[in-house]
Amino acid sequence: MLARRLCCVLLFALLAASPAPARAVVVERVVAVVGEKAILATDLRGRARPFLVQLYAKIPAGPQRAAAESQMLEQLLERMVDEELESRAAARGDARVTSEDVDSALRNIARLGGVGVSQLLSEVQAASGMTEQEYREEIRRQVLEGKLLQRLVEDRIRVSDRDLQAAFERAVREELGVRLYHPAWIVLRAPAALTPEAKAERALLGRELAARARKGEDFAELARRYSDDADTREQGGDLGVRAPQGSPAAMSRKRPVLAREIEAVVMKLEPGEVADPVPYRDALVVLTVLSRQPSHYTSIEAARPELLQRLKATELEKAKYKWLKDLRRRTHVDVRL
Repeated sequence: MLARRLCCVLLFALLAASPAPARAVVVERVVAVVGEKAILATDLRGRARPFLVQLYAKIPAGPQRAAAESQMLEQLLERMVDEELESRAAARGDARVTSEDVDSALRNIARLGGVGVSQLLSEVQAASGMTEQEYREEIRRQVLEGKLLQRLVEDRIRVSDRDLQAAFERAVREELGVRLYHPAWIVLRAPAALTPEAKAERALLGRELAARARKGEDFAELARRYSDDADTREQGGDLGVRAPQGSPAAMSRKRPVLAREIEAVVMKLEPGEVADPVPYRDALVVLTVLSRQPSHYTSIEAARPELLQRLKATELEKAKYKWLKDLRRRTHVDVRL
């Protein structure tokens, strides 16, 4: 009996001395370190949530979505590292963003979109799931970056007349790719079965028609008389209003496009100009442009404010890259994703 009692006492003592069952402890994973600041996996996933909502809506589950998600998280983490570097620089330089700064930025964004601030916030939430507070925080970060960059390089930016001229010419070229235009043609059939002599005659006729049109003869009348295209002959070769390949009007199918090889010729023409005959399928075609949507860029002086803004934005982007590169060089940065 005594031995049994001692055994029970010993068992109780052993149980009492045993450590209490361990509680589960969640250890946060650090995905990056900037100076003394750690960026956690939950921070990254929280910022990524609105972007993931859009990504999941576009790409079905599978390897492609996984790859896209991984790439997006890597890019976003790099952005968060940059933001932490900017935040540290702002603290050193006493740069601040007030609520009014954010409100003003929101009003500007809404105005550019042709909506009110309330509608803008509703559209952002519907598109991305981002709450008003999350969106305001995103805007705050952008405004802070803008202030820091302006302090850094605003006074150093110099734009020469040559820079303006080059920017104007580039803007006009880019705009040409979205302006609607109204072409017409004369089609001269030249099938492969024709003899070389017959093909030469068709080519000669095409050059003559182009020359006559340039001298002032009515292009539509020439098309009605000589064109072999039954679909457009009676309309004087009129092809209707077209959109350039890749333009918003073409992508949305609001306007038809021409074949690329034909468009390449037409895009070089000013309204009223006539191109030399070019081969197209089993024919030679003489092309003209009846009209083109007016350009937004009427003169370099009228476009000066917009061009200056573009050039400054380009310089700011270059300065931002160099500045952030320098901040990284002078700060301990460890990305672990």
